[in-house]
Amino acid sequence: MKKLLIALALTASLFSADIKLSNQAALKIANKIWLNEGSGKKSKLVWWNKGEEFASCGIGHFIWYTKDKPMHFFHAFPAMLSYITARGAKPPKWLTPSTPNIWNNYYEWKSAKATNAPKMVELTNFLNRTKALQAHFMVYRFNKAMPKIINYAKDKQTRKVVEYNLKRLLYKKDGTIDPQGAYCLIDYTNFKGDGTLESERYQNTGWGLFQVLKHMDTKNPNKYNAFANSVRFILDRLIKVSPPERNLKRFRRGWYNRVKTYER
Repeated sequence: MKKLLIALALTASLFSADIKLSNQAALKIANKIWLNEGSGKKSKLVWWNKGEEFASCGIGHFIWYTKDKPMHFFHAFPAMLSYITARGAKPPKWLTPSTPNIWNNYYEWKSAKATNAPKMVELTNFLNRTKALQAHFMVYRFNKAMPKIINYAKDKQTRKVVEYNLKRLLYKKDGTIDPQGAYCLIDYTNFKGDGTLESERYQNTGWGLFQVLKHMDTKNPNKYNAFANSVRFILDRLIKVSPPERNLKRFRRGWYNRVKTYER
């Protein structure tokens, strides 16, 4: 019993403070995420997937809703913008965290993209010069997600599994941060959320980091492979439970390519 209490105390201390990454480490992770999201191309910093109700902006393709079509996913673009402007970023004068998407739909965005509309150019250049701050926002978002993920577990056994897998990925055996493990966790949090938001559900089924860590095989000696296998399972399940009109299966190949980077 004494050993168990000591172990729990050590685990709590690991997640009671924010994870600190150097500028170089944060940028390295951010560059990998940007390759996943937009192939590292400046032209994809302001994007809109056909069939979706929102734009995806920045190196993390943060969701930006229109005024008339807010959805149930985490509204990441305003959160990112608040974070980076508080740290010195200077956005275009027309843009604030409360500004709704300036294009009402995919076709308006496409027209602005094709004609290099002034606001499209301004926003793209702003996002291109603030990559480092966006990188730190993703680390910040993950830090905020960690305690939520642990506390979201409904029973002790689930919490034990989630804590173990989170700690296993984030740290090396010597207690230092594992860069590849940190990348896996930060990227997936940015990609599909932390899994604790009740509105992010289809058929009462979530698809965020919590669900991945919960399903992850604790006996697999290769932690990156265990994480990747769990992600594939969760994404396949998401495709199955999602509304047919969202046609998420069209993203499967790209999603799987992303998952491969977790194993490298």
